[in-house]
Amino acid sequence: MTTLRLREQGILPNTDITLSLYQLFLQHPSDTEFVFEEEDYYFSPHEEMRFDYRISNSDSMPYRVLGIWMRNMKNCVLRGNGARLWFEGHMQCFTLDHCDRVTLSGFKINWKKPLVAEGVVRSRDEEHLEVFIDPEKFPHRFRDGVLEFDVGAGEWYAFLNRTIAFEPHGRAVRRGSADVVFDEVRQIGENLFSMKLKRPKNVQVGDLLNLRHNRRIHACIFSERCRDLLVEDVTVYSCGGLGCLAQFCHNLTYRCVHYLTDTAAGRLVSGGRDDGMNLTGNSGTIHITECTFHGLMDDPINVHGCCVTCDEVVDDRTLRCRYRHPQACGFYYWAEAGDTVSFIARDTMSGMGKATVSSYQLEDRDSFLLALDQPLSDCVLEAARKGNALAVDNLSHTADLICTKNRFGSGRARGMLVSTPGRVRIAHNYFESSGASILMSGDSNYWFESGECHDVEITGNVFTDGCLSSQYQFDYGVISISPVIPEPRRELPFHKNIRITDNVFDCPDTPVLYAFSCDGLVFSGNRVFKSPSAERVLEGNERIRLRYCKNVAVEKNQWIGCFGTDGEISLEECEGVQSDMIES
Repeated sequence: MTTLRLREQGILPNTDITLSLYQLFLQHPSDTEFVFEEEDYYFSPHEEMRFDYRISNSDSMPYRVLGIWMRNMKNCVLRGNGARLWFEGHMQCFTLDHCDRVTLSGFKINWKKPLVAEGVVRSRDEEHLEVFIDPEKFPHRFRDGVLEFDVGAGEWYAFLNRTIAFEPHGRAVRRGSADVVFDEVRQIGENLFSMKLKRPKNVQVGDLLNLRHNRRIHACIFSERCRDLLVEDVTVYSCGGLGCLAQFCHNLTYRCVHYLTDTAAGRLVSGGRDDGMNLTGNSGTIHITECTFHGLMDDPINVHGCCVTCDEVVDDRTLRCRYRHPQACGFYYWAEAGDTVSFIARDTMSGMGKATVSSYQLEDRDSFLLALDQPLSDCVLEAARKGNALAVDNLSHTADLICTKNRFGSGRARGMLVSTPGRVRIAHNYFESSGASILMSGDSNYWFESGECHDVEITGNVFTDGCLSSQYQFDYGVISISPVIPEPRRELPFHKNIRITDNVFDCPDTPVLYAFSCDGLVFSGNRVFKSPSAERVLEGNERIRLRYCKNVAVEKNQWIGCFGTDGEISLEECEGVQSDMIES
C-alpha cells in the first residue's frame, strides 16, 4: 500500500481542500493510505462536486453537494490523526460510492455555523415560551415573520417551529415533554423570541431547546454499494441530516463513532439533526460498537429495509411497483438480477411467497418495473390486482446486526430501531433514550421500513430510568415490539424468536416490555428495579403487556422495589404463555 501525506502532495491545512482532495483520489484510486495531520481542513460547496444521489430517509433533491467524494476506490485508508474537518453550508461530508475495503479513521466533523441551533427558555406562561438565542453561537435573523438561521455559504434556513427541551443540568430530555410544537414565533426583543405553544408542555424556565431548521438533505457519512467499510474514531459535532447513512452495502463496521455537542464552542445540546445511523437495505454483517449517541433529534440507530407496493400487473412475471414514502424513492439499486424478493399481504403483514428477480427497471422517482424469472403464483397475482394490497420486500438486502458496548444518551425518540430478518445481537449497551430503548417495528403501511425479525438476542444491557421519559410513535414499553399490522391475527405472528435475558432495568414506567404479534418470545433472568426518582409516563399498571403473541416465556426475573401487585402482566389474544407472574 502506498502512503501519501497530504502536505507532501500540496494539500495543506487551513485551506479549502475540496477539489484538490478529489483530484488526488482520482489519481490514486486503490491501495493507498491518505494521511492528514491534526490540523484544520476546510470544505465548501463547488459546482463540480454536485451529484444526483437518491438517499434513503431524506428529502428528494435533484443533486447533493459533496465534500469528500470517493468513487470506485479499493483498499484505501483515510488516516485523519485527529484532523478537524470544517464544512460550510449544507453539504454531505463523506460520500463513498461503489468502494471496496475502505477505512475512515480519526476525524472530527464540524461547522463554524452549525446546522442545528439552540435556545434558552427565559420565562414562560401557560401558552408561551420566551426564548433567548445567542447570535454569536447561532447566527440568526427574523425576517417577514420567519426565524431563520445562517449556516454559511450564503444559506439561511427557516426554523421548523418544533423543538426538544433538555433540562440544563444533566442535559437530558425534559421528562414528559417529547416533541414541543409551536403555532407561531414572534420577535419581542434583541435575540429574544416569543414562541406560542401548540399545546401545554412540561418545559421549564432554564431549559435548553434544540431548534431544528433546514431540511433533511444530506447525510454526514454516506455510502452506497460499498463492501467492507470501516468507520472508526470519528466524532460528529454537527450535521444537517442523517449521520451515517449506508444503503445497499455489504459488511459495515462502525467503531468509536461519537455524536457529541461541541461544548468547547459554547454549544450545550445542539448536534445531529436526525438519526445517528440509518442503515437501509444492506447485507452481510453490520457491526456497531463503542459508539456514543447524545442530543440527536431522531433515533441513534435504525436498521431496516424498504418495502414497496405493487400498482399493476404487467404480465404474469412482471409487476409495476411504487415507492410509497417520499423520503425513500428512486433508488438505483433497490434490486438486481438474482435477488430474492418476498411478497407480503399488507393487511395482515403475512408472507405470500418468494421469487427471484430477473431485472429491475427504474421508470421515475416513484415507480419501477420488477421482472421475475418464473410466473407468479395465482394468490400473488390476485393480491396484486386488488390495488395496493400487495407489498414487496428485497430479502437479499438484509443484514445481521451486532450492536455492543454503545452508549445511547438522551435525545429525541427511541434508542434503536431494528427491522431485519438477519441475526441480531444487542449486548452490553447503556440506554437512557427518552423514548423506548429498543423498537422492533416493520411495516408496509406507514414508514414502509420493512423487515420482520427472526432471531434477536438482547442481553447484558442497562436500561436507565431516562428511558421512556417521553412518548413518541410506537413507544409502548421500554422495549417495544410493535409492527404495523392493520388486521392482526394470532396465528400469523410477524416477529419471531426474540430473547431478552440478563438485562438490568431501572424503570419508573410500565410496561417494561410491550410485545405485539410475536412468536417465541423469552423475557427471563432480568433484574428490574423500581425507580423512585422519576414518575411514569404511560398509563396502566402492567409490567408486561402482550398482544397477539404465542409461545411466550416470562419467568425467573427479579422485580426489586415497590412494584404494585395489580396488573403484573396483561394478555390479549395470546396463547402458549408461560409465566411465574400468572397465578395458577
